[in-house]
Amino acid sequence: MPQALVYSTITCPYCYSENAAEIDISAGSQEYYEDCEVCCAPMALAVHVDDQGELIQIEVKPGNG
Repeated sequence: MPQALVYSTITCPYCYSENAAEIDISAGSQEYYEDCEVCCAPMALAVHVDDQGELIQIEVKPGNG
């Protein structure tokens, strides 16, 4: 059984800084917003989880449009 929390590094689409991300994959695929740790801009995260509960991909896009 996969772990509920996955730790990953994501890149801010505004300032290109790397951010640590703690992703809860127990809820399956999901979308949510998180602020950049450096420039505070909103990032839209789309988390894709497969049928076995494994993380497939994290998409990061600008969160204001």
